[in-house]
Amino acid sequence: MNTAQITDSLNHLFHTQGHRIVFWHDPDQEFVDLAPELSLDGVRLIHLDQESKLELKVRLELEDQDGKYLLYSPAPEPSPDQDWLLDIRLYSRSFHADQPSMLLSELGLSHQAMREHLRQRIKFFKNQDRTLRLKKLTTADDREKDMDTKMLAVLTRADQASIFDILMKLFGEMCTEDGCDFKSPPKSWTDIEKFGLTPFFWEEMSRTFGYDAQTPNLSDLLIRLLIADMANTLRGDLPRSLQHFRLQDQQVSTNVSVFVDQWRKHLGHYKQYTQISGQVADELGLQDQLAAYDAHSLLEVMTFEAVERQIIRSLRSQIIQEEAERFDELKSAILSRRDGHWATIHLDGYEHTSNIYATIYDGLDAVLDLLELCREYGQGLSYATADQMYQAYVRELYRFDQLYRHFHEAADIVELAGWDVLKEVHKVVESCYSNWYLDQISLCWGGFLDGESGLVADWTLRDVPKQQYFFSNQVKPLLTSSRSKVFVIISDALRYEIAEELARDINSKSRFKAKLTSQLGVLPSYTALGMAALMPRSRYGYKQGTDQILVDGKPCASLEQRQEILSQYEGIAVRAEDLLAMNKDQGRELVRPWQIIYIFHNQIDATGDSASTETKTFSAAHKTIIDLSSLVRFIVNSLNGSNVLVTADHGFLYQDTPPGALEKSEIGYKPGGVVKAKKRYILGHNLGESDNVWHGYTSTTAGTQDEMEFWIPKGVNRFHFSGGAKFIHGGAMPQEVVVPVLRVKELDTKAAEKEAVRKVGVSLLGSNRKVVNTICKFEFIQTEKTSERMLPRTLVVSIRDGDTLISNEQTVTFDSGSDSMEERKRPVKLMLKKGGYDNTKEYALVLRDPDTQIEHERIPVNIDLAFMDDF
Repeated sequence: MNTAQITDSLNHLFHTQGHRIVFWHDPDQEFVDLAPELSLDGVRLIHLDQESKLELKVRLELEDQDGKYLLYSPAPEPSPDQDWLLDIRLYSRSFHADQPSMLLSELGLSHQAMREHLRQRIKFFKNQDRTLRLKKLTTADDREKDMDTKMLAVLTRADQASIFDILMKLFGEMCTEDGCDFKSPPKSWTDIEKFGLTPFFWEEMSRTFGYDAQTPNLSDLLIRLLIADMANTLRGDLPRSLQHFRLQDQQVSTNVSVFVDQWRKHLGHYKQYTQISGQVADELGLQDQLAAYDAHSLLEVMTFEAVERQIIRSLRSQIIQEEAERFDELKSAILSRRDGHWATIHLDGYEHTSNIYATIYDGLDAVLDLLELCREYGQGLSYATADQMYQAYVRELYRFDQLYRHFHEAADIVELAGWDVLKEVHKVVESCYSNWYLDQISLCWGGFLDGESGLVADWTLRDVPKQQYFFSNQVKPLLTSSRSKVFVIISDALRYEIAEELARDINSKSRFKAKLTSQLGVLPSYTALGMAALMPRSRYGYKQGTDQILVDGKPCASLEQRQEILSQYEGIAVRAEDLLAMNKDQGRELVRPWQIIYIFHNQIDATGDSASTETKTFSAAHKTIIDLSSLVRFIVNSLNGSNVLVTADHGFLYQDTPPGALEKSEIGYKPGGVVKAKKRYILGHNLGESDNVWHGYTSTTAGTQDEMEFWIPKGVNRFHFSGGAKFIHGGAMPQEVVVPVLRVKELDTKAAEKEAVRKVGVSLLGSNRKVVNTICKFEFIQTEKTSERMLPRTLVVSIRDGDTLISNEQTVTFDSGSDSMEERKRPVKLMLKKGGYDNTKEYALVLRDPDTQIEHERIPVNIDLAFMDDF
């Protein structure tokens, strides 16, 4: 020990810790010559062997009660019965210059008994970096157990000096860029052995988790912890081949699940957990052993990814069996697992940004909702009039199409990931949608179209505006002054059900209000006619002898041609992608001279109308919702657009199952005067009649100034299948001719406050706030049902001591749209970490937002485990 170290240590005692009197006994007389040379500011050196003890006592306690003194003696410390200065020694501090004593001082430890423990760990301190890192963790009151734990934390470079964090780092080290090897000890373990900390480590494993193997090792510990966590949450017995891995000490069993839960949810460690738990599952052959368990048995088990897959298999099987009486139970299981670990983390190895398990659950949930609708309308579709059926479609029947799309959106993503888990469910979906719903809607709606007094002959519905009057009905009334601007977004093939989802998306944003209505589309329902019907004009129709449509005598097929027409009405035509590529100033400059801004968007039709891409129709619909939502926000926020309309030229039909011979309309002969023939319609003159088609005139169904005739195959049939046949439009089905009109406006400050978007409220049920068991159950209720402006709320629930987590965490989503309070209840089960809890202290049940970590509520709870711990 050199002079500088001794000087620093003594100065620390006098000037940092504030001691006035320090005793220094040097029985080996190593520092007799050094002591007088020490430079100690404001400290007097006294040689005890050269002073009268009585005179010194008088000086220190009566004459100079403020001075600082170093009392040095080249002899051992006297026994208490021979110590004249014992009373002074008791309130003073002793100094030792041996290495353990210097470490005691350097680390700021107050218990002198720690010197011997430091002596036993002296090898640890031969590295200055280790010593400095340990110094940052130590506190004055640390004892042997505290120091060993902190040494482990230093060696493993754990985030905190806790057994949980140390274990996370140790297990995490088993993974490298080259993969995981849980059978080989990590580098930190070599250091733990080297510095003699393994006995302490295994004692802590025994105390914390009940792990008492005769020849303990990390890989065995890892397996047992994971199996114990599985056993804690499994509803039933473990597979026989795994039961010998189970830890026997049930008094600390919840500690295992609390640790494993914290490990897999730790932002810095969850990826290693995913890899290691997967390797352990493979080693144990877990997938085969789980085959005997259903979703109910595994519902609370989050230990292994293999469990997630088995739950999905089980749910799929039950859905395929169409156990209608269990739909509520299945939906509850899906909701629970959708909030679980494996469905909420980022999983490597998948191209799609969304979690593959969450996507599967979204698909299964859509199937259940679709089957529920089929069950609700199980007696078939029946309406007295076309007016009633049209209103039924815009009110609820559209959900068949929407849920069918949602399932296939999910199924496409899952298939792209290389999984066929939803293929068997696909058959159930097609049976409900294609084989039942489309048949029912075709028969029922088709009954209103047939005959001389049928809808095709009149094309009028009560209280439903026609698409050809869109400009006069919707746009013109908004042009109240020369300064008014109206933004019209026309999205090609934006089906009504997609617009409904867009409306909900817009209404979930603050300051926006979207109202969805509909109009009866033109017939045939194809792009050229639908687009022309939406344009401002005095007249329009077909150029004689051709299928070209003229608006006020001008063609309108291209953007440039529509621009020329709109310019006559103080309007401009622009592509959606071009507008979105502009910044605020560029956009404002573009629209400044114009009152009417028509924005053309083409994602769905461009994708679906090609045989090579038609299978991506539903992903195009999803992207369309994102595009249009962004476009609306840009118009309102950046272009000051206060009047925004979103509509379409037509809708579409889509069946994932390729059509067969029954879906092809055999017309028996080729009509004369054909000017255009497509899968869903034929245009021409003098077409004649056929039993397999609806025959009409565009002057009636579109308001054209000519006598263009059309044939449309009945129901969902096609005239031919060339060029792709899954995606079609042009016909008269509701999916094709119920055209959405979405009006969006920005709310003023007062209205925005009234219509504020917020999340549903959540409250804890019951008045008992006492926790008396390490496994504790709570029940929460969603205080309002969800709606467009009352959004779902996801919360992470846990028990904490201040901010310290003392339980596992459970994620719960409150998204019920039910009016029933009973259906809005959600149970939460937490496992409390075993420990000494003060039953007079206030702990907290904490509800936090998982994304922002903002606390929704902190509920005081009392923890009293005394009764349970007596047994």
